[in-house]
Amino acid sequence: MEPPIVYYPRSEYIETDTGNKVSRKSVICGSQNIILGGKTIIQTDCVIRGDLRRTGGGHAVVVAIGRYCLLAKGCIIRPPYKTYKGYENFYLSNLV
Repeated sequence: MEPPIVYYPRSEYIETDTGNKVSRKSVICGSQNIILGGKTIIQTDCVIRGDLRRTGGGHAVVVAIGRYCLLAKGCIIRPPYKTYKGYENFYLSNLV
């Protein structure tokens, strides 16, 4: 038995040029710092925080999501952080 086919209606999802589908009910902050690899689906109530990064010069990719990824309903993606002197400091890391 094959799994059922899932459809993502255009009224609920935005489709990018590279085939990513992003729910209109998701929260994307700092989109200039987020890269989606293509054919990725971001479902309802997901939060991606590309705005949480150290301040400084130059362009920084904070969140990079590969090809053919599925971010399920309610998923939260943000850069790692450490608490230093009572404040949260966000750090960029290279995860492979």
